[in-house]
Amino acid sequence: VPITEPSSLCLCRPNVCAEQELSMLGARQPCVQAFTRMVKVWKQGCTGHRWCVGYERRTGYYTAYRQVYSMDVHRVTRCCPGWTQRGKERGCLHHVNECSTANGGCEGHCCNTIGSFYCKCPRGSRLGPDGKACLDVNECEELNGGCQQTCVNTAGSYHCECSQGFRMHTDGRTCIAVNSCSVKNGGCEHKCVDMDNDHYKCECRRNYQLKRDGKHCEFRDPCVDRSAGCVQLCHFVDGRAECSCRPGYSLAGDRQGCEDIDECSSGQAICAHRCVNTRGSFSCVCNPGFELGADGKQCYRIEMEIVDSCEKNNGGCSHHCEHTTNGPLCSCNQGYQLAEDRKTCVDSDECESGEACCSQFCKNNPGGYECSCQAGYRLHPDGCGCNDIDECLAESSVCEHYCVNTPGTYECFCRLGFRLDHDHRACIQEDDADEDLEVHRLPDLLFRRPPQLLQYTAALHSPYGEDQEEEAQRGELTLVSHIVCLDDSFGDDCGVSCADCENGAVCGADREHCECTPGWTGVICNETCPVGTYGQACNSLCRCQNGGSCEPVTGRCVCPPGVQGQLCEDGCPQGYFGKHCKRRCNCPNNGRCHRLYGACLCAPGLYGRFCHLPCPRWTHGVGCSEECDCDLEHSLGCHPKNGTCLCKPGHNGSQCQQECVLGFYGSGCWQQCDCTVGETCDPRSGECARRCPAGLHGNLCQLACSAGQFGENCRRTCVCGGEPCDPMTGECICPVGKTGKACQQDCPEGLWGLKCQFLCRACDNGASYNKQTGVCNCNPGYTGQLCQTVCPTGSYGPGCMSTCVCHPDASCDHVTGHCICPPGRTGHVCTKPCEEGSWGSGCSNRCQCADRALSCDAVTGRCVCEPGFTGDHCEQKCVEGSYGLGCALDCQCQQGALCDHVSGACTCSSGWTGSFCEKMCPDGFYGLDCGQMCECRNGARCHHITGACLCTPGWSGPHCILACPEGGFGKNCSRSCECQNGATCDHVSGRCSCGAGWTGASCQEDCGEGHYGEGCTQTCSCQNGGTCDRVTGGCSCPPGWTGEHCQTACLPGVYGASCAQRCQCQSGVSCHHVTGTCGCPAGLTGNGCEESKKGSYGPNCKARCKCNNGGRCDTKTGTCECPPGFLGADCSIGKSAAHLSWLGLDMIRQMNARAPSRLFHLLNAALVVRLGAMGRTVPVCVLVGREGSATLMARCVSPGTGAAGVGWAGRDHAVRQVTSG
Repeated sequence: VPITEPSSLCLCRPNVCAEQELSMLGARQPCVQAFTRMVKVWKQGCTGHRWCVGYERRTGYYTAYRQVYSMDVHRVTRCCPGWTQRGKERGCLHHVNECSTANGGCEGHCCNTIGSFYCKCPRGSRLGPDGKACLDVNECEELNGGCQQTCVNTAGSYHCECSQGFRMHTDGRTCIAVNSCSVKNGGCEHKCVDMDNDHYKCECRRNYQLKRDGKHCEFRDPCVDRSAGCVQLCHFVDGRAECSCRPGYSLAGDRQGCEDIDECSSGQAICAHRCVNTRGSFSCVCNPGFELGADGKQCYRIEMEIVDSCEKNNGGCSHHCEHTTNGPLCSCNQGYQLAEDRKTCVDSDECESGEACCSQFCKNNPGGYECSCQAGYRLHPDGCGCNDIDECLAESSVCEHYCVNTPGTYECFCRLGFRLDHDHRACIQEDDADEDLEVHRLPDLLFRRPPQLLQYTAALHSPYGEDQEEEAQRGELTLVSHIVCLDDSFGDDCGVSCADCENGAVCGADREHCECTPGWTGVICNETCPVGTYGQACNSLCRCQNGGSCEPVTGRCVCPPGVQGQLCEDGCPQGYFGKHCKRRCNCPNNGRCHRLYGACLCAPGLYGRFCHLPCPRWTHGVGCSEECDCDLEHSLGCHPKNGTCLCKPGHNGSQCQQECVLGFYGSGCWQQCDCTVGETCDPRSGECARRCPAGLHGNLCQLACSAGQFGENCRRTCVCGGEPCDPMTGECICPVGKTGKACQQDCPEGLWGLKCQFLCRACDNGASYNKQTGVCNCNPGYTGQLCQTVCPTGSYGPGCMSTCVCHPDASCDHVTGHCICPPGRTGHVCTKPCEEGSWGSGCSNRCQCADRALSCDAVTGRCVCEPGFTGDHCEQKCVEGSYGLGCALDCQCQQGALCDHVSGACTCSSGWTGSFCEKMCPDGFYGLDCGQMCECRNGARCHHITGACLCTPGWSGPHCILACPEGGFGKNCSRSCECQNGATCDHVSGRCSCGAGWTGASCQEDCGEGHYGEGCTQTCSCQNGGTCDRVTGGCSCPPGWTGEHCQTACLPGVYGASCAQRCQCQSGVSCHHVTGTCGCPAGLTGNGCEESKKGSYGPNCKARCKCNNGGRCDTKTGTCECPPGFLGADCSIGKSAAHLSWLGLDMIRQMNARAPSRLFHLLNAALVVRLGAMGRTVPVCVLVGREGSATLMARCVSPGTGAAGVGWAGRDHAVRQVTSG
């Protein structure tokens, strides 16, 4: 993450947002490392010297540095999305058009808005979940798109299609039946073919096949259908299938099968010792005493502790046991050989192996063998050879004239003028017809064929006894002949010609010798140059040093182990090592050792820890790493050092591939046959036998050649691949279907039968026809008369006779029966699921999943992630908002809480709690996990996230312990008080607390009349018109009154305000306490105004009362108080003058008794007074009183005026008390 400099934008500016940014900080961290080294030092105590040089291990130290990184999170301010800043503007004032860049990432249309943008899709598609991609709307999902038959959804649209036999109406939705290709090609995508009865069918072009609707065509991969016949791999290239093979195989001639590549013989494998070919690959194998290196090719010598492996149970050997570094080496007594287990001894058939010394017949016995001889021979005293029996000396000789002994038999000869009869014994007189016979003569002897270079012993006697002198003669005839080679032949026996020159040699100009190429010599250039020579005619001398040998062709030095250089000069002589080659090697067999360290290096032909073991049979060279290149049938192995083949008797050549030439026999074919005329020599034993005509053998040439033999004496072997040959000429008699010189060839393509004279039918699927019968030989996997049919499902192989054993989900190769496992399965029969960590076809793919994966799908390889992880390799955590297996569950965390991607558990942010962080911290707690306690007072709540106190109205401060300052109130003390007249304001509600004498919401009003004090709640007690102070309630008395409540008139003699003035009345006359006027008040008279005057009222009692009927007059006002039974202002109305109707107390009591639950303790009694006198006012009086009260207060209403008063309702509204009794 790049490090971004903090922005200077302020959050208080327009369109500025805060973001958290992650930075990576790098630093160098020191790290101390140690190392050791060997230091040369002088030390004491050495043998023979006081001081010597030694080595000690010393430890050194150095400091290295490594780069470490740390993450830093800081907050930066940037323009909000959709806004930008230009220059040094204060804020982000310019709107960004997101649609101008890459179309805003929208797949469809990009619509720019202020501060943002949105994507819009064209018709037929809808906006995807990411808000940018356009997803196709499948119109076919709703009412089939209005199509009658098939609705086909397309990108951004759709169209209707009709089934086979229908065509589309012009409305594009309705399908009309058709039965012809003439209408829109019958609805076919490729070809339409009309059929009978007004029917048609659709066909597809090559490499396509019909879909299920029968009209449209889809591409057909021929490789899908049985791999197009490919045995291994199939590829579709340029419209056709091509077969290929896996590594280690090459494509067969039929272009379908795969043949194993022999990497060993082709030279592709580079093995240090030996190579073993396997199907599709190869393996390197080391010789005994070596082990294969990590590269699978090099071989390294095995060093091990010597333990006598023969100590226990003779090492498991039957006869003899010898300890070697490779374990016990078993050997057998004479006449026995090791079995395959290399421990058990079994009888060795010396006769079969060629180890027997028998010159003629050999009979194997347990532990040995016995030699015997043919007829005409007797066994030599050495028990091996066979000596010829001189039949001419025996009495059994029946020759008529002369008897000549030959190896194994004898021949009869006749004197001149005679010839042998048909029995080859009797002699008869010669006729003239015999003169043209080619004869060869010895003294007194006649031969029918030229004599061989043999010694003959002749017994000369006559059976007739005619010549006693001749009969006594006996001696040896030595035939000496000088041979001149004819017909461009040469050699010691004229047995070779220029056609026999080997190893690239050419024939000399005289055609009497071979001119050898460099490195070769011998008559036919089949011998390498002698040791120490090389080049043309082997005339150059090797200059190799230290035991190196030169390559016979170029003279290049081949150095022994441990020696190098162009002339092997960089090394020590054999047996020495060291810097100056003065130290002796301690190696057996005088083996070489490493020139510096002295480790033994085995000479060619030897191996083992101490180079004491000769190379195993059929191996040779350095480390016994090379195989003998010899004919196994005709050789006994090769020389362990140089690999020269050791041929069996009767064969020679560089690989023992040639039989001895005529006249030679034995090992190397150096021994010359010693057979008489008419005899042949066995190339192995040199045994001479009578020369019988071609096709015959036996003592008397009376036996026909056995099968496989031909020529004279049936000595030659047919080369016919096991087939018979003509016993005389050796021409092969080929069986049906075979031809060629040695019957090794099948009939030419298209022919079969005896002498390949019949034409074959064409076979399918690469099948060959039987060259004997002409019948198709189906390849494995095919059947039918022409091999045209693939094996039915469940069978395979030749003739489809084998039953597949594959798992039901697997397919069986119809050719090999090899189970073709579906992806996710493996094993021979596909029953094993892929091992953990592998998937796909053959379980050959390795899962690429991260550590957080449970496994990968054995079929698709898709990683099966642990809960909480996703991605192709399970390398990603679930995206925010999802969790669990496959990230398929939606997180339910609220309020910005973090959701655990594995379990979905919510990690609440500060101030939230609950399973889904849906609850705020309870009152009194705040912060992360609600673990901190609030410190707020006065009923304040704290913020559930920050812990900040949310003060109730009227309080402030960090902990809400401070009341609002004077003049403020309410929430956050933000409101101003409106109280007046020195009132105090409640810091919570703002309600004014008025001072004494004031009232109103803002204390703006003084107390009304009659009230005073705080809140004007107290009632003034001032009388007689006195006013009270609104604050203290103190009475201010009017003139003439005094006292606390103005209840006392001024004392006599004083009057006026505060009774401070003195009366000016004459003595004895009081003055008015208010005005100071002299005289008594109403109702009083007398000098001291202490008397009242009956019948009078008013001031000084001057007015006369008008009360009648004994009514009493009020002395002050003159009001009449009527006696019972009279009414009126002057008590002049009696009972007879009015009708009184009472709703009295009795009725009220009854109502109260019936409904005691009602509150009738206040009783209302109405007294209706109807005046009898006409023309007078009718008052209505309502008497109000309590039950049990003796008096009722009457409130009377005069109908004319609506005025009310207490007492009688008259014009003067007098008030009276009425007694209820």
